[in-house]
Amino acid sequence: MLRCDLSCPGLTKSNKKMDRGKEKYAIVSEYLLGGTSTRKLEVKYGYDHATISRWIMAHKKHLKKHPLAFSKQVLNQQELTTVEELQEALRLSRIKVELLEAMITISDEQFGTDIRKKAGPSQS
Repeated sequence: MLRCDLSCPGLTKSNKKMDRGKEKYAIVSEYLLGGTSTRKLEVKYGYDHATISRWIMAHKKHLKKHPLAFSKQVLNQQELTTVEELQEALRLSRIKVELLEAMITISDEQFGTDIRKKAGPSQS
């Protein structure tokens, strides 16, 4: 995500506040889902790690009052990630199959073999 200051053309101040709120939520969510630190998030998003830590602490305090609010959003986000990951795995598998079939075709042409013969009893 890109940070934007108040001098960006085309954005009103209220839109910038809303975008920053979404960005803060994305940063906090990324931290809470694990696999990263506030220092890594500092480098990635350009906010000071202490600021990110304050956002996280404030969010955790909010979670104590409203424990189900974040969990529903996390489940929806994880489901989307899982679907995206599965789609990417399917795409890569299809590419692999195409490459293997091309290799078999080339091998058949170069060596005069028929690797794709049907298995089973020999025909007379």
